Amino acid sequence: MKRYALVIFIVTFAGLWPASGVLAAQEWDACTMLSKADVDAAFAPRVFAHGTPGHERAKSSPKLADVSTCTYASPGASAKDRLSVTLLARRSPDDESSVTPRAAKDGAIKLNGVPTDVSGLGEGAYWVNLGSSTFPVIQLNVFRGKREWFVFSAATKGMDTDVALMGLTKVAKAVATRK
Repeated sequence: MKRYALVIFIVTFAGLWPASGVLAAQEWDACTMLSKADVDAAFAPRVFAHGTPGHERAKSSPKLADVSTCTYASPGASAKDRLSVTLLARRSPDDESSVTPRAAKDGAIKLNGVPTDVSGLGEGAYWVNLGSSTFPVIQLNVFRGKREWFVFSAATKGMDTDVALMGLTKVAKAVATRK
């Protein structure tokens, strides 16, 4: 779990996922994009609730991207049995401050990940395990246009990669229909 927190810290603060920027006319809210019903349907029979921290939005800065996160967690007998599903949504204010799929993949490689391309989710989509074989943290990265980058992640002890990818793909397709 410490590595998962480190991954989020590095991606956020090392420049791959800059802190939030000026909001456009519409508020950028990951929990508006990712609903509990989406997560429940994608990972049934598990049932989810907002996890900790649940929902966060980074503060504004005129030159950087707007970032929002939304986390859902399924109850488990212990913390290690809990499945958490998170959406980190990044929207850059202009093309110059956007993150390309190549730059995102390079960042994953620096974290010892092995990006694998995914078809059917748009140009540049890929998945990577930034956890371990014991505690996988499967991330599905999807790009919408030049300015929007979505990182869907699922983490729990002993999770099957194919099951995680199938659920995250369903969630990504649901989110793709929303602005």
